[in-house]
Amino acid sequence: MKRRHSTPLFQQVEPDVYVIDTSAWCNIDQRSDAADVWSLIVELIGEGRIVVCATVLDEMQEEDFYMLRIFPHETALRAGDRNDPDYLLHVGKVTYQHPAMSGAAGFRNKADPYVVALAELENYVVVSDESCRRCPHRKIPGVCRICPRCRAG
Repeated sequence: MKRRHSTPLFQQVEPDVYVIDTSAWCNIDQRSDAADVWSLIVELIGEGRIVVCATVLDEMQEEDFYMLRIFPHETALRAGDRNDPDYLLHVGKVTYQHPAMSGAAGFRNKADPYVVALAELENYVVVSDESCRRCPHRKIPGVCRICPRCRAG
């Protein structure tokens, strides 16, 4: 008698990888549990489960916490970033589809479309401290809500 190949009861699932927006990084120290949050973040960075776009790092360089908290982990944080033509083309699409969010008409290069594009292409989870109560079309949560890939998940 042949034994049937059974499907495992629990399928192995890859752990989530998080791409964190500038707003979330900047507000960690305002939390009452900031020390615990930073400790967890360092652990997740070590596991390769937190990544940052280069544009987010550029935005954070003027922040007080950057040299102490982020700079020592910059290489590990950049490991999940992309700079290839497919990614940059997708950033352009996000910018075109959501010009208010990306500040396409502004002088400054905002990180939001880079964060959204990276999350869409790599199936990362976006972490942002933005609220979309006012101007939802200008904020990451509002843009992610209308993304077909995000709505499906």
